[in-house]
Amino acid sequence: MKRRTVRLLFLAALVCASAALASAQASRIGNDQRRIYEFDVFGPSYEAALEQAGVHAVRSAIGEFYCSEEMLLARSLLERYVENYHQRFVDSQKILSRRESQGMVYLRVTTIVNLHDLEQDLREKRFFYTPRRRPYAYVSIAETVEGQAVDEPVSRAGVHEALDRLLLRHQDEVPTSAPVNLDLKADPTVLTGVLEAAQRAGVEILITGAVALTKTQERKIHFDDYTFYRAQADLTLIRADDGRVVAQGAFLSDAGHTDPDMAKRLAAAHAVGTVLDKIVPSFSEEWDRTMTDNVEYQVAVVGVSPDEAEVIRLRLQTRLTPARVYRRSHFEDVVVFNLYYPPDTVRPGERQRVEETLREVISPQLVITPGRTRKQIRAVIAS
Repeated sequence: MKRRTVRLLFLAALVCASAALASAQASRIGNDQRRIYEFDVFGPSYEAALEQAGVHAVRSAIGEFYCSEEMLLARSLLERYVENYHQRFVDSQKILSRRESQGMVYLRVTTIVNLHDLEQDLREKRFFYTPRRRPYAYVSIAETVEGQAVDEPVSRAGVHEALDRLLLRHQDEVPTSAPVNLDLKADPTVLTGVLEAAQRAGVEILITGAVALTKTQERKIHFDDYTFYRAQADLTLIRADDGRVVAQGAFLSDAGHTDPDMAKRLAAAHAVGTVLDKIVPSFSEEWDRTMTDNVEYQVAVVGVSPDEAEVIRLRLQTRLTPARVYRRSHFEDVVVFNLYYPPDTVRPGERQRVEETLREVISPQLVITPGRTRKQIRAVIAS
C-alpha cells in the first residue's frame, strides 16, 4: 500500500507541453532511458512493501506514455501483467528509511524504472494503439415489448441507420459469447468481458442501454386499422479502453402503422435515432480533442486520484479560458489532460501562461526543459 505525497515536474515542448506531479518524487536520468520514483510504502513485511514500490513505479511510468498520440489497450490485462512482471523493468531499488509499527513495515524507497525496456516490451505485447479519428462502435441493447424481453431487438437496425447518418462506423460482431440484447451496464462482469472482446476486435465505443416498447392504442384511420406503439430509449456510450461513460441520453417516441411490427420498428428507430442525433455530434467533437494529440498542450499529473484529477481539470478550465480542458486518460495515479484552443485564440506567451497556471493550481515547484514538438514522440523530464 502507498501513502500519497505530491511534488510537481513539468514536461514542456515547443507546441505541446506536459506537467507531472509525483509521489513523492520522479525524475529522469541518463539518456531519457530511466526514471527515478520515490515512494512511501508499507506492507506486512519488508519484501511486500518493496514489491509494492516496484509495482507502483512501473504503473506510474506507464501512465505517462499517454502523453503522445497513442493509448493503451487491455488495461485490466496490462495491470495483471505489471503485477507479475514488473521486476523486468526495475533496474534498482534503494531503501531511504525504514520503520516498523503494529506489525507493519514502513519504507521510503527510490525505484529506477527502465523506460526503454518497458516501452519496447509493451509494444511487443501490442498494448499500444493509435485511436481512430472516427471510432468503431458496437451495439448491445436490451429491448422489451410489453415488459417481455425479445430475442432480436428491432431498435438495433435503427441505431445502425443513425450511426451511418452521423458518420460513426459500427462493428456488427465482437468475439464474445454475450448476446446483443443486453444492457451491458446492468452486469459489470459481462461488461468487462465485452470491453475486452471489443478491444480485440478494434472497437473503441460501446453503445448500450434499453428500449421499452408498449402498445398504446388500436384505432381506424381512413378505414384502415392502425396499431400505435410507444418506445422509451435510454442509451449510453462507453469507452472500450477504460470502461468510462462518455455520453448518454433518453427519448420517448410514438408511431403507428397498419402493420404492428412496422409500428414497433418506426417507434424504436425514431427514439434511438433522436437520442443519437443529440449525443453523437458532441461526443465526436470531444473524442477528437480527447483521444488524439491534435491539441496545443498535453498536461500529465502524477500522484492524484480521479477525484483530485477532476478538481485540477476544473481549475485549469476556469483559469485558462478560452482553452477547453479534456481528460485524456487516468492510469494508476497519472492523469493526462488535453488542452484545446479554439482557432485563432492562442496568443504569443500562452505557453508561459499555462506554466504559471500550473504553478498556482498544482504545486510550488516547477522545472522546465525542452521537450517534444508536434512530430516528435521523445520527451524530457527533469527534477
